[in-house]
Amino acid sequence: MLASIITFVLYIVVLIAIGVITYLRAKSYSDYTLAGRSNNKWVAAISAESSDMSGWLLMGLPGAAFAGGFSSIWIMIGLIFGTMINWMYVANRLRIATEVYNVYSITEYFEKRVNDKSGSVALVSGIAIIVFMIINASAEIIGSGKLLNATFGLDYSTGIVIGLVIVVLYTFLGGYMAVSWSNLFQGSIMFIALLFVPLAVLVEIGGYQPVVESLWRQNPAFFQFLNGETEFFPALSIALGGLGVGLCYFGMVHVLTCFMSIKNSSEIKDSTFIATTWVSISTFGAVLVGMIGAYLFPSIGDPEQIFFAMGKNYFPSYMLGLFAAAVMAAILSSVSAYVIVAAAAFGANIVKHYAAEIDDSKIVNLQRAAVVVISLLAFLMSLKSDLVFAVALLAAAGLGSSFGPLVLFCLYSRNVNKTGAISSIIVGLVTVIFWYYSGLSAYIFELIPGFIASSLALIIGTKIGGGADAETVAQYDAYLDRLNKNKRQG
Repeated sequence: MLASIITFVLYIVVLIAIGVITYLRAKSYSDYTLAGRSNNKWVAAISAESSDMSGWLLMGLPGAAFAGGFSSIWIMIGLIFGTMINWMYVANRLRIATEVYNVYSITEYFEKRVNDKSGSVALVSGIAIIVFMIINASAEIIGSGKLLNATFGLDYSTGIVIGLVIVVLYTFLGGYMAVSWSNLFQGSIMFIALLFVPLAVLVEIGGYQPVVESLWRQNPAFFQFLNGETEFFPALSIALGGLGVGLCYFGMVHVLTCFMSIKNSSEIKDSTFIATTWVSISTFGAVLVGMIGAYLFPSIGDPEQIFFAMGKNYFPSYMLGLFAAAVMAAILSSVSAYVIVAAAAFGANIVKHYAAEIDDSKIVNLQRAAVVVISLLAFLMSLKSDLVFAVALLAAAGLGSSFGPLVLFCLYSRNVNKTGAISSIIVGLVTVIFWYYSGLSAYIFELIPGFIASSLALIIGTKIGGGADAETVAQYDAYLDRLNKNKRQG
């Protein structure tokens, strides 16, 4: 146990060291909010995907594969294609657009893109981001409590406090620069763990054949992509529920922020390959962990702890700290991203707009204070729920439907205005919440109706608002000119 504790403590020390180093480098508002647009292709790609996948990758997804078998592969496909399409069709345009509009957060971009001088777009989008980032962070903090309880026997509440203190410390110090570099480190740990662990366990138990034979005898539907469903609508619901996860990506503000932070748009092509490869291998490993776990631990009380169970039963005890570090890396990489993005929404949009005389150094200090407050709110919420997968999916659906259509329309259409933007955010948010709490999510993933409703609201709202004005169109054309210039330069 001592060796495991030492390993885990070393992992924490590295995170704090990153926080201290980046604190010394992050001198400006741009540095703290967007790492000064200095991230290279590796940092941007792995930081984006590790913060996106979160503790759900090592807990929720194996749990889904444990319960659903091959039907969970729909989720994996949705994640892979969602990642690839987002990098291919959003990353480059957003990186160029945010530089042309001279903005450092996604909500600042929305505000300038629709030429809103009233501050209403910043206010509505900022509040929505803060709410969903708190929900996301609380889901991950729940995971840290489970992790430290399962690994070291700590009380659940103590576990979530420890996780919270770690992430607040390095995020408070270095801002987005600390988040980016710590996520490169943590994403690498996650990738290695999900590549190595299932393969090592398969070798230990004699290969895949005994797993397949045993699970087939118990439940042949485990190996069916539609989980044995023969009725059209239940089968369609399973497929769309998995594939629909990919729609989340267009509105994942913490991932979009990674696109904005990359140093040079010419590196995005390489980042696309890195990110897609990382997601493909990591999600396959997570699904494999869940399926092997269904064979090894069929009566496990909490399927989300399969990864821990493998560590305890099939690896030397001194490696337990490495398993804890892998899962905590998945958790903290996301919590830090959620918290800093929410703090940016507060500092860069709400405070900066409504207190225009505040200089950048004071805004950074206010963002640091927001990091602490937002983390505490997430902690309080985490005390009321212990179902990581459901909470994380609800928040992801909220982000995807509230911001996904708006991001796409802003990047690909001239005709977007303030009325359309606000309508899109509100309708997407309300639809997801209604769909989830009405129980309709049992039939179709709430993101899909939310995304459709948000898109329609944007189109109708823009039309009601009279379309885009001449200044908005001129700014959009300047962005298109820069985009086309970059394409010509290769």
